[in-house]
Amino acid sequence: MNPGYFADLDFVTVGISGPTATAVCERRFEGYYGIQYVFEGEIYVRVNGHPVEYGVAPVVFVTWPGVCFSYGSPGGKLRRQAHICFRGGRVRRYLESGLLEVRERNLFTPIVFNVPFLSAVREVVGLLQRPDFSRQARAVLKLEDLLLQLREQPAGGRGMLPQVAGFDRLCEAIASDPGRDWNFEAEAAALGFSYVHFRRRFREITGWSPGQYLLECRLRRAEKLLTGSRLRVSEIAWACGFRDPYHFSRIFHKHRIVAPIRLRELYGQSE
Repeated sequence: MNPGYFADLDFVTVGISGPTATAVCERRFEGYYGIQYVFEGEIYVRVNGHPVEYGVAPVVFVTWPGVCFSYGSPGGKLRRQAHICFRGGRVRRYLESGLLEVRERNLFTPIVFNVPFLSAVREVVGLLQRPDFSRQARAVLKLEDLLLQLREQPAGGRGMLPQVAGFDRLCEAIASDPGRDWNFEAEAAALGFSYVHFRRRFREITGWSPGQYLLECRLRRAEKLLTGSRLRVSEIAWACGFRDPYHFSRIFHKHRIVAPIRLRELYGQSE
């Protein structure tokens, strides 16, 4: 593969902030564009002196060069925010095709399908923590996936899906503790749904069934441990909720197209 294929996009800065209550921030994003993603809390934004607009998480607004952005947390409320900032010749194609849209009014895009969007943002940040050509290329592709997700958000925002916040909290809990023996019938009851309705709503919001989402969270946790820890493969299997190392190896290879031990070798890790 020609490395130049992905060389026309450069990531300036990416990150996910802890809780912040910035009163006001005046910024000019000179020379680069950005996806500003508020996934908890509230934010207000003003562009070039236009009226202030307010957004309630999860929402995205796009920043771009040549204008002044003023933004902060209304009333000192806490928010959590992620950003992916980028520049390069490829951005011009994004703008010309409509994949990336900049506007000074109606700034916010409500994120209905929040879990896959947040997951993709975290993947970009993770890929760029230890950049090389392959990880840079995957980050570019994942950025384009994020831009597509922005274009595909249903009209009407999150109001069309009641109790979305409860599902978001559940998904965050699963991602934080995928090794747990989750009882989705009990989780459905806690949210006030029948199990059939819960499964349907879960898929509408996340794009996965509850079981598929749990498996994906377990595989991602396993990837992190395989590439960043000295734990034995058997220990990783148990920690991630798999019933035994052989079952873990088979499932991991099926979904990641590489055996756990081989992935560990590629990252210079050993038992």
